[in-house]
Amino acid sequence: MSPCALPTAHTSARWTNLTFHRTTRATPTTGNHMPHITDASTFLALRDTGLPVLDARSPSEHARGAIPGALNLPVLDDAQREAVGTLYARSGREAAVHLALQLVGPHLSAMLARAQHLCENRHEVLVHCWRGGMRSGSLAWLLESAGYTVHLLEGGYKAYRAHVRAQLARPARVIVLGGMTGTGKTDILHAMADLGCQVVDLEGLANHRGSAFGSIGLGKQPTNEQFEAALYEVWSRLDHGRPIWMEDESSRIGTVAMCDAFFTHIEHGRLVTVELPLEARVARLVAEYAATGETEAMLHGLERIRKRLGDDAWRRCADALRAGDHTTAVRILLRYYDKAYAHHQAQQPREAVRHIVLERDDPATVARRLAADEDSLAG
Repeated sequence: MSPCALPTAHTSARWTNLTFHRTTRATPTTGNHMPHITDASTFLALRDTGLPVLDARSPSEHARGAIPGALNLPVLDDAQREAVGTLYARSGREAAVHLALQLVGPHLSAMLARAQHLCENRHEVLVHCWRGGMRSGSLAWLLESAGYTVHLLEGGYKAYRAHVRAQLARPARVIVLGGMTGTGKTDILHAMADLGCQVVDLEGLANHRGSAFGSIGLGKQPTNEQFEAALYEVWSRLDHGRPIWMEDESSRIGTVAMCDAFFTHIEHGRLVTVELPLEARVARLVAEYAATGETEAMLHGLERIRKRLGDDAWRRCADALRAGDHTTAVRILLRYYDKAYAHHQAQQPREAVRHIVLERDDPATVARRLAADEDSLAG
């Protein structure tokens, strides 16, 4: 059958009935096309060599979470996937397969052309779907028929997610940097990264500063799956024999929730705390948030903590923001956040291995001090 021909009743079973073995190859029941089957670790290593990755899942699945760098080439779009799934539940696999063939068959030529465009004349390609089933197998068949060498991800995106979670749980020499709101912890960590220290910028990956106002001036946050995928890309490239620094965060950063497998590093990492005078913290936060000019966004963030702040404090803070008096607003908010931090510290099962008291806001100097002592701090 031509790779771009519409499957017929005689060829449809041959087209879909691919038998995959848990070895290094996939063997079709007929024909000579044999996509390579790879585990998640090998699949990602091949991606890092520059091979294109084609995600055969639907657009909404891809948007919710994808392997970084993967290009979406859906075998079924969202509506088609729903229709096939509904028919499978009602009438079984055979009926669902026939419907899928009817939907996909007329678009094989366009699908191949799209793949050629996405692969930019590369003739070796990585392919996956959700569980390494019919969608990726069908796309692999099409590409192999057109002369491509195809590597299929065993277990699909689901296996990739399991691999990510397992790697995020890997032991590491983690040092956690803590301190009250406005102490410049993020700037200290950035300065340490510039000095060659290993830093995981959780707030940067989550695109959120970690408070009720943490999204102001920033774009949309990633989904949990997107966040974990980006975190894995950083975490897997670090030397786990050396100290790894990150900020003392709660398990949620805005709308992103860290998985338990990774959050345990923060809970049990060696704690270093930084203390900065109140006036310096106020000045830092005023400069950080007033510069955005987003008063309505700040009022919206204030509304989120109204109950915890109390009506009187909420009203005074809102009035100050509307009047452009950011200094007064920040002072009111810091009373709330300082109490919250004190409560958080009281729940900590650990004591800080180092507590640094600063007289002025100077992230670069703190970074140099911590970088020089990181091996002893990591234990």
